[in-house]
This record gives sequence, C-alpha cells and structure tokens, in this order.
Amino acid sequence: MRTLYRVMGVDEYGYSEVQASGYTTPEDALAEANECEQMFKGVDFYVETYEDEDTKERTYAHPNSVDGWEDIYPQEN
Repeated sequence: MRTLYRVMGVDEYGYSEVQASGYTTPEDALAEANECEQMFKGVDFYVETYEDEDTKERTYAHPNSVDGWEDIYPQEN
C-alpha cells in the first residue's frame, strides 16, 4: 500500500467531495487546493491522505491476451 494525497472540497451546506486525487506529495495537493480556493468562492478545500493499493500487472499465457479468455481456449502458435 502507498500513501497518496487528495484535495477535498466542502461547500456551504457541509457536503464534501473529492476535487482531485492521486497526488504523491502533499505540496502538490496543497498547491491544487489553493488554486481551487481561488477559482471556487464559498467552498473550503483541504488536503487529505489515503491509502491506495498497489495494482499488479496481470500476466497471461499468451502475450496478446486481453481478459483471460485466451488462457481457457489455447491458441496454436
């Protein structure tokens, strides 16, 4: 797992939503939050951390496989 940062926005009614995510450094996320505060008046933005699972590349029996069905039905090479 890896730690990433996202920019959250809270409007005047208390509803929050993710504005942007996937930042690897808090400085990049904070710069985005500051830019969002200038563009969207009346919305508060802050930076939040979250854990993202590392995705592994799937390997198939055939190099041109897309979804795994090629592994079930063998091809002649």
